[in-house]
Amino acid sequence: MTFARPASFTRLSTLAALALALAGCRGDDPGGSATEGSSSSSTGSGTDSASSTSAAPETTGGSTGGSTTDASAGFLTTQGDTSTGGGALPNGAQCQDDSECASGNCYTIPMLGGVCSECKSDQDCLDSGAGISCSLDAGSMQAICTQGGLGTTCESMASCADGLFCAEVIEGTFGLVPTACSECGDSGDCSNGQICSPKVDFNMLSGYKTCVDPGSLPNDELCPNNPEGDAACMSGKCGEVDVMGFIKLGVCGECNGDADCMGGTCTPGSFSQGGVMGSTCG
Repeated sequence: MTFARPASFTRLSTLAALALALAGCRGDDPGGSATEGSSSSSTGSGTDSASSTSAAPETTGGSTGGSTTDASAGFLTTQGDTSTGGGALPNGAQCQDDSECASGNCYTIPMLGGVCSECKSDQDCLDSGAGISCSLDAGSMQAICTQGGLGTTCESMASCADGLFCAEVIEGTFGLVPTACSECGDSGDCSNGQICSPKVDFNMLSGYKTCVDPGSLPNDELCPNNPEGDAACMSGKCGEVDVMGFIKLGVCGECNGDADCMGGTCTPGSFSQGGVMGSTCG
């Protein structure tokens, strides 16, 4: 799905490209450690649009929520005060305080500010009966309640639909990248020898973890930044891309060092607003 992107979304994309890299994730085929769910299912039942407060995911069980079919949400965290609202600003308007919003919810996007929204936390959605997960919707640029489908951010396993795992999409980000409802928390949740790998759409600020076949990921695709990474890539090379000096992304590329380039030089992969690029031989 393609959205007409207002100026506010362009600013969000620009900064979030640095922060998701990261400051947030949810949605399309895409802190603490990844979860290990108790469910044996490795595929999601649907998707939702939006994003909520990051929290260390629970390691067992799933929710009783339903699922939907849109995977356009992004991965950003929420925070703010608990004032009661009653202001004049409609949902989608920029805000600094809950009291400014008619909804009483000023959903704060780190480094970008607040936006009046339907919710600020998963509990808001549960209390209103509107859903089980609060997420940032990339189309309307506000936080909305969802049913915890594939790619929606989550505070716990209870925020995800049945069969999905509340997992850290990009590991080792010190909580900058919230957890998201995923097909797997690690490869133990996958079947037939598949590998649990991050899937991220940087332009739409969306992502989740998914089960992939060994040797199936092409160059310039994210791969697990762990010993399983090489096995997930077609090239057999999952290189590390440094983002902002402390976030490490695994990206499939042509080489992991000069020795892989038959006398040439291995140029490390890179990250930009448009996404990631794997290593190349030259």
